[in-house]
Amino acid sequence: MTEGTGWSLRRGVTRAIIGVLLLLMVLVGAVVYFVDDAKQKGDELVDQWDPAFRVSQNTLTAMVNQETGVRGYAASQDEAALAPYNLGRLLGDAGIATLRKYLLDYPDLLAEQQELAAAIATWQTTVAEPVIAQVEAGDPGAAEAASSAEARASFDRIRSASRQLTSHIERMRSQIADERERAFTYVWMVVALGTAVLLATGAALARGLRRQVLRPMSGLVDQTRRVAAGDLDLEIAQDGPLEIKDLAADVELMRETLASQIARLDRARTRIQQRSAELARSNADLEQFAYVASHDLSEPLRKVTNFCQLLERQYADQLDDRARQYMAFMVDGARRMQALINDLLDFSRVGRSTETFVPVDLNLSLARALTNLDEPIAESGAQVQHGDLPTVPGDPTLLTALLQNLLANSVKYRSPDRPPQIRVSAEQQGDLWKLGVDDNGIGIDPQYANRIFTIFQRLHLRGEYGGTGIGLALCRKIVEFHKGRIWLAEKPEPGARFQFTLPTTQAPLETVDDDEPALRAAS
Repeated sequence: MTEGTGWSLRRGVTRAIIGVLLLLMVLVGAVVYFVDDAKQKGDELVDQWDPAFRVSQNTLTAMVNQETGVRGYAASQDEAALAPYNLGRLLGDAGIATLRKYLLDYPDLLAEQQELAAAIATWQTTVAEPVIAQVEAGDPGAAEAASSAEARASFDRIRSASRQLTSHIERMRSQIADERERAFTYVWMVVALGTAVLLATGAALARGLRRQVLRPMSGLVDQTRRVAAGDLDLEIAQDGPLEIKDLAADVELMRETLASQIARLDRARTRIQQRSAELARSNADLEQFAYVASHDLSEPLRKVTNFCQLLERQYADQLDDRARQYMAFMVDGARRMQALINDLLDFSRVGRSTETFVPVDLNLSLARALTNLDEPIAESGAQVQHGDLPTVPGDPTLLTALLQNLLANSVKYRSPDRPPQIRVSAEQQGDLWKLGVDDNGIGIDPQYANRIFTIFQRLHLRGEYGGTGIGLALCRKIVEFHKGRIWLAEKPEPGARFQFTLPTTQAPLETVDDDEPALRAAS
């Protein structure tokens, strides 16, 4: 952008921001310092003085248990009564060692800990151990010795030393807690000061921005909105600080560019509309041509078939076996040509429009497909099993044709050694339904898994199995038209397994009667 003379809004705002940032850095540093100090005091309180206080109290409790255990043992002569003494001695010794670890850096407290340890050792050697020895020796005076004035005085020294040490530890704990609270107070003071600085800075910036930025920007915004509303001929006025002028110049350049692009888009849209109309007319012509061509091709084929059959009936006594064979070849060829024309028409109709998409109950589609295949199913003795099939969005006629073609293939390519067993299944996988058609027929070599879905591709001679080679290609086209996928799945047992997916939702959807007839099955 161009640089002008005079005061620059960018330079003034930059200096103000730098000053505020420096002050905030100082305040943040202070906050970090005091927070760290508070954390250290808190860690010291939690890691040292709180456990030291608890251990000091627990040590006295352990000693009380020892004293109680010794007196109980002396009075009852029962060794089980000595259990509190043994446990208390274990805990008391551990407590004394732990206190020493916590108080190593504090000589006065360490001295008090050593005094407590000495009092405990004195009581154990002069009272507890002799009394236990008397009981073990069977001396009846053990109970009196355990409750003597000397024994009580010795244990009172332990109590006194423990209370003194616990009191001093509590005082240190309170002192550290006060220092931590003081550090937090400093933190809040610094935060309050920083907040006040930010508020004052914000007020000053708001006043300056309102005068130097918002007013000029308001005029620029009004002009920009008029341009956005369609007034592309409005020239943007350029006034205000240097930055606002540069922005206005950029907006003006954008307006000119936008006006030029919109003009080009209008011209392109007009050309697209013209070509779309031409394409629609071309598609309509092609569709009409397909129907006309199928009619014109079918008529000569019907004549050939009819006249061949007429010749065979009227001149049967004049024809030899070779002539009858030739006429049979002609009739069969005409019929296969008719089937090929019909299948090609069905194949060409798939994928023209999704306007016929409605919720389709595949149970009804399967029932119609089975009805259409009543004769071949009855002749082959096939058994078709299926679970509950879902309702999916799609073209009911095409989905019926899909199931009918797959079932017809399972019936056609059956094994001569066993009756056909066909299973139709469905399971939901996220936002897709995966359906499968399994049979126990002759199966398909996996190396031909892709080839079988190509139009006119056959794996068997025409004399072995009839058909035009369009059935599976039609199935793939129907599935892909419904935004799904079809494939030949692996199957360990004999037969073939075709699986395909259909989306659970498709737009647009509208509810209509699902009673359209199915497309004819593949030959």
